Amino acid sequence: MRRRWRLHGLALVAALFQPACWQHKEPFEKAPLNRGEIQVVRLSERANLVVERVRFWSNEMNEPRFFVALVPKTQVAPSEVFILNHGWRDRPEDLLIHLKVDQVYDQLLSRHEVRPAIVVLPDVRFSNFYREYSDRYPFPNYLTLVAEEVAGTVSHRYAIPFERQRWAIGGFSFGGYLSLDVGRRYAGRFASVSVISGLVDSEWGYWPSQPPPPGPLDSQGRGKHTIVVPGPVPRLFLACGSDDRLFSTMRDLHAKLTEIGIPHAWSTAPGGHTWKYWSSVLPLMFKFHLANEQGAGSGQVTPQK
Repeated sequence: MRRRWRLHGLALVAALFQPACWQHKEPFEKAPLNRGEIQVVRLSERANLVVERVRFWSNEMNEPRFFVALVPKTQVAPSEVFILNHGWRDRPEDLLIHLKVDQVYDQLLSRHEVRPAIVVLPDVRFSNFYREYSDRYPFPNYLTLVAEEVAGTVSHRYAIPFERQRWAIGGFSFGGYLSLDVGRRYAGRFASVSVISGLVDSEWGYWPSQPPPPGPLDSQGRGKHTIVVPGPVPRLFLACGSDDRLFSTMRDLHAKLTEIGIPHAWSTAPGGHTWKYWSSVLPLMFKFHLANEQGAGSGQVTPQK
């Protein structure tokens, strides 16, 4: 009997499919927004960066969506973007509250350990995980939302062209799953991808020399294996705590990539599916994607081949 869902045990289902914060919307999310309109609000400021919220209309979701942007204060405008995706039950703001992404990034900038880039925390909440993880919907909403609409709005607002070497993507948990799928489908757009404590679809292929058949198509002719922007294998960083319920999944991904000869960096240490472990990995992520040569030493991880 064909399994409808590719899941990794009842414990994982119970842990990941609890209701998201989708039901809760802040007042700004309920305000009307016209198609094509963009609203920008400054949220806070640190010594080396400004935090702002950018709200836009999503055709993919047929509603307003938003992202939080960490914009470095530099004489020359930043020319790179790092899209950092939150987990299933989180909001973008949780990355500021629990991971202190703005504080960590500000400190790295102050020590000149990373290059200045626009760090984007998109709203990747969806009402139904099964839909995002289902064979019945072969081209999930998050692909167009993040890789095209969020990226397009960022490119337009901050004047950063779609040149592959300027764009990176990564995330935690569901955000890691999302980032790996975006990296597979839009390899010609993202030069580096990080996956922390992420889910993995056992049917995925990774940067084959010949594009595979797309498989069953959706109403717009997009399949489960459709590659939207072809390109070379991105630089890859995988990490997971050894006590994480997804550790075996991430270890299997590491083994599979090693087996098929795809270079990647692999990092593990004691820790679970928690903000505490992710906080320990966050500086490594920043340095993997954005390290200055003179400040890269402590953030390097060994590539596996």
